[in-house]
Amino acid sequence: MKNKLILILTLLSIVLCTSNKIIAQKNYKGGTKHKQPEIESLPKETEYIFDKKVNDTLEIKLNQKIGELFSKYNIAGITATILIPKKGIWETNRGFISKPDSIIIDSSTVFYWASVTKLITSAITHKLVLEGKLSFNDKLSKWFPDIEYSKKITIKQLLTHTNGIYSFNTDSTVHFSNKHFTPHELLTIAKSKKNLFKPGEYWSYTNTGYLLLALILEKIESKTFSQIVKERISEPLNLKTLKQATENSPNLALAHNKDTVIHKDYSVPLGAGNMISNSKDMAIFLSALLTGKIIPIKKVHNMMKDLYPMFDKGLYYGKGIMLYDFNEINQTNNSWIGHSGGTENYKAIVAYDIQTKTIIAISINENIPVEAVAYKLMELINK
Repeated sequence: MKNKLILILTLLSIVLCTSNKIIAQKNYKGGTKHKQPEIESLPKETEYIFDKKVNDTLEIKLNQKIGELFSKYNIAGITATILIPKKGIWETNRGFISKPDSIIIDSSTVFYWASVTKLITSAITHKLVLEGKLSFNDKLSKWFPDIEYSKKITIKQLLTHTNGIYSFNTDSTVHFSNKHFTPHELLTIAKSKKNLFKPGEYWSYTNTGYLLLALILEKIESKTFSQIVKERISEPLNLKTLKQATENSPNLALAHNKDTVIHKDYSVPLGAGNMISNSKDMAIFLSALLTGKIIPIKKVHNMMKDLYPMFDKGLYYGKGIMLYDFNEINQTNNSWIGHSGGTENYKAIVAYDIQTKTIIAISINENIPVEAVAYKLMELINK
C-alpha cells in the first residue's frame, strides 16, 4: 500500500510539473521563438591566438576594406578587432576622439559599448547562480517589492526582457536629456509607469530590467557594480581597458553627429549600457564567454534555450545574448551569436560567426550601421 501511494504521488508530481511547463509556455503570447543552436556550434578555447597577427595578405585586405568603409560612411572614429581561429588577430583604431578639437584616436583610446554591457551583466548573473547566491527563479520582490508584479517577475525574465517593466529610456525626460540620472531616479521614472504586460506574456526590450539586475548584484555582493565587473571579468581575463564609464572617462572617443561632438553621460544606465573598452578586450571577453572560461559551456548554451523574436527580422534574444539569423535577414545560410548596442550617435557590436568561428568586435562613435560594417569585414573571412 505504501509503495502504491509513493507511485501515485510520483506520477502526480510528474503530471503537475508537465502541466506547469505547458501553462508557462501558454502564458507567452508573442512571436515564434527561434530554435536553440547546437552546442557543437560554439568555439573551442584553443582556437584563438591573441598575440599573433593574421597573415600579411589578409591584413592588407582588411585594412583596405576598413579604409573603404571609413570613407564611404565618413566615420568619425572606430575600434575594430577580429579573432580568426588558428590564424590570429587583426585590429584597428582610427579616426577622431573629437573632430572639432582634432584629437586623434590612439592605442589608449576607449569606446562606449552601450547595450553590449548587458552581455557582461548576464555573464556575472550566471556566475552568481552557479555559486548558489542567486537563482533564475528568484522573484524580484526579494529586493524590490514596490515594483508592479514583483512577486511574479523572475531573474530569468529580467535577463530575457519578458518581465514587462517599462524601460526608463523611452521616457522623454531621459531620452532627450544630457543630465546625469542616478539609478534611483531612473527606477522612480520606471515605477511611475504601468508595466507593459504581465510577466512572461510577451517580449519587450527594457533597460530597467538590466538596471535592476546590476542593483541586485550589488546587494548580493555588497560591492559596486564597477568593482564586481573588475573582480569577476576584467582582472581574471586581464582586460585592462574594460571598465565602467564615469561622467568624464579619460581617453573616451566622443559621440559625433557628422563634425559635431554630441555630449552624453556614458555612466548611465548601470548594468544596461555603461561599459567602455577597446575592441580587443571586448573580443577577448566574448571568446572567453563562449569557450567556457567564465561559465561552463553547457551554461553558455543554456543562455540560448529560449530565443525570443526581437524588434527586427532575424534577431532573437536569450538570457542576455542575441542570435542573428541571416537566413531571415538576407537569405544567406549563417548565424551570429553576440550582442549589439547603441544610442543615436554611437553604435557597437560583439559577434561570433558560427560558420567560420570568427569573433568580431566593433564600436563606432557615430550613427553608422555597425552590423553592416561588421558584415562587410566578415565577408573577407568567409571567402
